[in-house]
Amino acid sequence: MNLKLSFFASLAAFIAIAFGGRPVAAAESTRFERDILPVFYHHCFGCHSEKQAKPKGKLRLDTAEAIRGSEVIVPGKPDESELFKRVSLPHGDEGVMPPLKGGAQPLNDAERAMVRRWIADGAKLDSWVKFDHRGPAIPAGQVTPPPGDVRQLSAELQKRVDQFHAARGTKLNPPADDEVFLRRVYVDVIGRIPTLEESGRFLASKDDDRRAKLITELLNSEGYVSHMFNWKADLLRVNSRGLAAGQPGMLYDDWVKDAIRSHMPYDQFVRELITAKGYLWKNGAVGFYVRDLGMPLDHMSNMTRVFLGTRIECAQCHDHPLEPITQRDFYQMTAFTFGVSNLGKPGGYSPTNVKQWPELKARLAALHSDKELDDSVSQTIAPLKRLTADTEMHLKFPEAYPYDASLRGRMVEPRTLFGDEAVVTDGDRRKAFADWMTSPRNPRFARNIANRLWKRVMGAGLIEPVDSLSALPNPQHGELVEFLGQAMVRLRFDERAFIEMLLNTRLYQSQTVRETPEPGVPFALLGPQLRRLSAEQIWDSHLVLLAPDIDQRKSTFRYEGPLATEHLRKLAVMTADEIIAQARLDRAAHTRMREASLRRAEQLKELAAARDRGDEKEVKRLNAAYAKEKKELAGPGMKPEAEPEMQDADPRWRSLPPSFIRASETPLPLPLGHFLRQFGQSDRREIDAFNRDPNTTHSLALMNGDLTSQILKESSLLRRQLAASKAQGDARTQLIFRAILVRSATADDIARLNAASPDASAREQDTIWALLNSPEFLFNQ
Repeated sequence: MNLKLSFFASLAAFIAIAFGGRPVAAAESTRFERDILPVFYHHCFGCHSEKQAKPKGKLRLDTAEAIRGSEVIVPGKPDESELFKRVSLPHGDEGVMPPLKGGAQPLNDAERAMVRRWIADGAKLDSWVKFDHRGPAIPAGQVTPPPGDVRQLSAELQKRVDQFHAARGTKLNPPADDEVFLRRVYVDVIGRIPTLEESGRFLASKDDDRRAKLITELLNSEGYVSHMFNWKADLLRVNSRGLAAGQPGMLYDDWVKDAIRSHMPYDQFVRELITAKGYLWKNGAVGFYVRDLGMPLDHMSNMTRVFLGTRIECAQCHDHPLEPITQRDFYQMTAFTFGVSNLGKPGGYSPTNVKQWPELKARLAALHSDKELDDSVSQTIAPLKRLTADTEMHLKFPEAYPYDASLRGRMVEPRTLFGDEAVVTDGDRRKAFADWMTSPRNPRFARNIANRLWKRVMGAGLIEPVDSLSALPNPQHGELVEFLGQAMVRLRFDERAFIEMLLNTRLYQSQTVRETPEPGVPFALLGPQLRRLSAEQIWDSHLVLLAPDIDQRKSTFRYEGPLATEHLRKLAVMTADEIIAQARLDRAAHTRMREASLRRAEQLKELAAARDRGDEKEVKRLNAAYAKEKKELAGPGMKPEAEPEMQDADPRWRSLPPSFIRASETPLPLPLGHFLRQFGQSDRREIDAFNRDPNTTHSLALMNGDLTSQILKESSLLRRQLAASKAQGDARTQLIFRAILVRSATADDIARLNAASPDASAREQDTIWALLNSPEFLFNQ
């Protein structure tokens, strides 16, 4: 079933979906582990568990023995149970539990009703004995399974989905037809719609295995690298222009892209980030630390959220109000990476990172250098000051640490939050931490990336939010999450193979779920979730209609002068005397550039005056003089940090502006008015900070924006293809539908378009404009 072109019909359908009712299941009997344990975990364990050396009120709720021995629960009598009385008090009452000070949240009505029902039914604990706060490591027998075959694992996954429905009397959505599948898999895997040639080739194929072959082809394409980079960059907050002042930030971008392109396994990818050392131009992975200069606590918060699906940032300042994670836990985790030079020192900026510094100080003293030369040397070696290396710095507990006065100001010993301990045997804290993080025995590492990739493909995670993994069991999809984690290990952390496994299931190839997901309602395994395309997918899909081979077009942005890679490599091995000589050259060059800028300001005034009086001879003379001076100034140290984007010399893209490249090739951050930012592209200041909510600027950008205008021109690839086809009338309309919506136009579509645009000479442009502005183009079915 296709989305209609009519805006009002689409709006009505959306309202019906968004506000339609959902049948409420009859109340089931309350089970402790499934229903009550999560309530205790999120609302009570922070104060009433082993996580506190002295549990509040001497009450613990994390063991069956403690619960049975307490006097706050009277089985069968909720109204006489102190626990139920306290959680039912008004929010403003001083005795309400949990106490709302510090960010704790009160129980909602459903949770209170569940606790009441559980107590009324006898407060049964069944076979539950104790909550394991650390969570056990995955047993050794499960961490070295035989390598997995993608097709076999895909079939096994689909079998589990079928069993899920058989147990509930439900069923998958009907299968998606070839046209829907084609557009969906292109958008999901390489982030753009297929070209006319690509769609024609697939739809003409009679091969029974054509879908599986297309999936493999796309996963091994450059388009996959581009689209996967956008996803990873949002998670890692990769920000090429905003990485750090005086650092070639795009080298971090390049490292991530090369890791994807080379099929680097995910566990190796994470390990290389955590253990990265050196300079950015020698090892792009150190951008992981340069990104968080001087922010060791925030860096650990981000790392555990991205790689372990666990949010611990609330414990940075105090014990977590909603999870049994203490401030001590947080500091013990941070101690593994605190000693990294770029994190622990203010700004990550220190001359002691420069190996020539002692010799430089001695030479400058011998020369009786003035402040101007000192400043020039400091500026010249500035890129060398941000060396990522391990130091002897150690994290200490705050002097005002409130939970244990004996720890105040003392050095923090590193310790992991769950699973195995990470024993530091050779003094390399980061290596020990990376080995623990990426181990198949880590109970959250494989499950986290499996759940994130599931959401990337299906539109909703089996665990939502995806950064809410905990030691709690997953009542709805626990076995499936366990299977996916094991599949990731069996595939040796090959993300492409894992995605291929998902894409080949009947679940993925079913019609989408149109209903808006309700918070707290588990993914029903009916089909992928209908969702709006990301800003990057919309942008890149427009480019497909503008020029050929868009996946191959790379940015012309290049570092020159002080940030050129070759210059930085030479700088790193210069002697003290060579650095001083370079600093003098740089100072002279900057002086000449400053003087040239002042002269140029005067030239511009003269140029304006010459134009006003119509003196073309003087205009030419002034322009020639400026060009000559600019050429003479070009030389060592005289070029800008980044060369402006130049017009592409390749004939395939010569007509395109330099900025019309795939989103993954565009240096960030972009200005707020850019198309990508308007449509919700992340500024990468925070993790996954993208936005897909609609707003008025979207409509304006699509109706009147530069992209649409360029596609409507006769020089666009689409218009040239239509002209070359010699198709006329309805046949031409069919080609436009195939190019933009990747489907055939129905008789009703054609009739409505002909009625809306009776002028045949304008119908081609009108049809293109209408389809680019249709809801169907913006959504992934």
